[in-house]
Amino acid sequence: MKCNGNLFIHSMISYKADICKSNSLYYILGSLLGLAVVIIILLCIKKTILMWLYERNLCFKWISRPEPKEDTVLQIDAFLAFSHVDVDLIKEYLDNLERGPREYRLCFYQRDWQIGASIPDCILQSIQDSRRIIILLTNNFINSPWAVFEFRSAIRATSMDPNKRLLVIMYPDANLDNLEPELKRYLTYNTYLRRDDPQFWRKLMFAMPHKEVHGEQPEPTERPAIGEIQL
Repeated sequence: MKCNGNLFIHSMISYKADICKSNSLYYILGSLLGLAVVIIILLCIKKTILMWLYERNLCFKWISRPEPKEDTVLQIDAFLAFSHVDVDLIKEYLDNLERGPREYRLCFYQRDWQIGASIPDCILQSIQDSRRIIILLTNNFINSPWAVFEFRSAIRATSMDPNKRLLVIMYPDANLDNLEPELKRYLTYNTYLRRDDPQFWRKLMFAMPHKEVHGEQPEPTERPAIGEIQL
């Protein structure tokens, strides 16, 4: 009986040890699963967090992307490429970007190109001198040979310079069936902004060159327009 009693006690101890090991394993697996869920959530909302920080000038150096050095010729923050039929669309970009708190310097042909200059040369020079190229992709743009030339030139320029970025803004009326295959492939493998996205302006601001806002910003001085454009 004594031997059987010792065997029983030993069995109970072993059983409790197995339970403790099982519980520890469950705790470890549960902790790892919880950590994985937290990481997935953070990855899903990472961009939202970064935009929130940027809008408040927090952790500016940590969230900013590499940009060309200030002493280079890239003095233009963004070149606006669009069909001349859509000229009325650019007013909101001037209001929100150029006249906004970060005062981006924009370039577009009705105002900034020299009258009588070669159009292809002006397009290539504007792309070369800009940190961002913003494509306003409408149906009019798709059907414009000059606009398509701008799109192609921007793709080539950004592929050669990792710090230069192409921002494509898709408008609801854009019929991609009429877009050239090369440009359609670009949209398939690269992200773009939708103009009807409720978060459009937040995403566009974050995609622009990052600039800090120091205190209250003065009202920007309007630059004179060239030609017949009225903004």
